[in-house]
Amino acid sequence: MQAIAMFRKAKNQSGITLIELVVTIVVLGVVLVTLSGVLQGGASNSSDITIQIRATALAQAYLDEILGKRYDEKTRNRGIPPCRASAPFARQCTAEASFGFNYGAPVETGENARSRLDDVDDYHGMDEGDDQTLPLQDAQGNTRAGYDNFRVRVAVRYINLGVGEEEETLGVNNELDDQFDAKLITVTVSFRGNTAGWDFSAYKSNF
Repeated sequence: MQAIAMFRKAKNQSGITLIELVVTIVVLGVVLVTLSGVLQGGASNSSDITIQIRATALAQAYLDEILGKRYDEKTRNRGIPPCRASAPFARQCTAEASFGFNYGAPVETGENARSRLDDVDDYHGMDEGDDQTLPLQDAQGNTRAGYDNFRVRVAVRYINLGVGEEEETLGVNNELDDQFDAKLITVTVSFRGNTAGWDFSAYKSNF
């Protein structure tokens, strides 16, 4: 009887079986695969958020630069009177078809192409960064460091106040009564692999 009892005790202490070991390995494998997917997803989302934050900062820098310029090439130093389509006592605003700046034009000694952008619509058509002809630049024409793979495009147009148009509801107390009252500036920032990018817009009033 004593021998039988010892045999049963040894049997009970023999450890896990082969089947239990296999089941444990399978369960651990499933858990590790699931955990790995969660961690990779979190890392990917964190990377996307970082790119979007940097894109926002980059767009803000360009908008600050553009909004700091005068409204139009024909705008007077004090902004009064504002330019219009045509008026006896005001200068005529630049035609929308003439927006943009010729970067291929000769640059005089002591200046760079960026310093010649002196009004809002000069920035129309700007395309910098991400292997374009021009790198991303700051307001002084210096290359922006730390924004590899980013691209910035700028579009400028007069507001559209017609029925059903984008700015139909912008009029406040009838102050915005024609298209020459403001210009819409849209800065599109994209990152390599995301060609659509993100649009950031602001209005510049005519003064």
